[in-house]
Amino acid sequence: MNMTDGAYRPGDSFLHRVDPRVKLLLLLGLVACLFSASTPQRLLLISCLWFVAASTTKNGLHDLWRIVRMLRWLLFFTLLVHLFFTPGRTLFGTSWLSYDGLLRGLMIDMQLLLAVLFSLLLAWTTRPESMAAGLTTLLAPLQRFKVPVHEAGGMLLLVLHFFPHIQHEVMRLKTERKDKTSDLIAGLKGWVGCIEPLLHRLFDRADKLAHNIVTGTNVTGSVERGKPFDRSALATSISGVLLVFLLWQI
Repeated sequence: MNMTDGAYRPGDSFLHRVDPRVKLLLLLGLVACLFSASTPQRLLLISCLWFVAASTTKNGLHDLWRIVRMLRWLLFFTLLVHLFFTPGRTLFGTSWLSYDGLLRGLMIDMQLLLAVLFSLLLAWTTRPESMAAGLTTLLAPLQRFKVPVHEAGGMLLLVLHFFPHIQHEVMRLKTERKDKTSDLIAGLKGWVGCIEPLLHRLFDRADKLAHNIVTGTNVTGSVERGKPFDRSALATSISGVLLVFLLWQI
């Protein structure tokens, strides 16, 4: 998957304004609903929920088919494994094509796809620093057990900001190698020779980015303790919990 597919997309939609901690908790609840689903009705309702939410974000619906194409081989082989190896009713009178496996494979494909889509929806509507700060705040109680929550939040922020740098360097390398020799062996040697300078540039960028995050230079925010939930966040949380509970009952 393209590394910028999960990049933040500026906007002023309802999802953009929701507290990042609420979005993280609701994502966890929705994923639990997804992978505990035993009926297609629940998956259908969760799919409708994603379409409604994605319609409020920039190019959310437009990118759906592209994301499905990126995941096509994972979804295809997941379906094949269940089609050939799940015991139960069979297809077309054969003993090696499982009808129950086909249904189960389609269910798992939908679960995987929806989990990715909701995760991308979170990334599209939440700044990396806000996401890291929200996660750090939610996990803050673990600090009583000597868990380095704040340090982990800083590392997450570094990783989220570093993805675009990786893509930039990879695209730069592809551009440099585009018109090189068509000989296979020479081409492989050329690519191998590019790995070391590529890693050096990435290490330099990572060091500079980490320094900027620590000093607050050229970074929109930093990992800080979140403010208390306001009325809007509490109302959204309660509504989200009720929605997840209703989905769980289906």
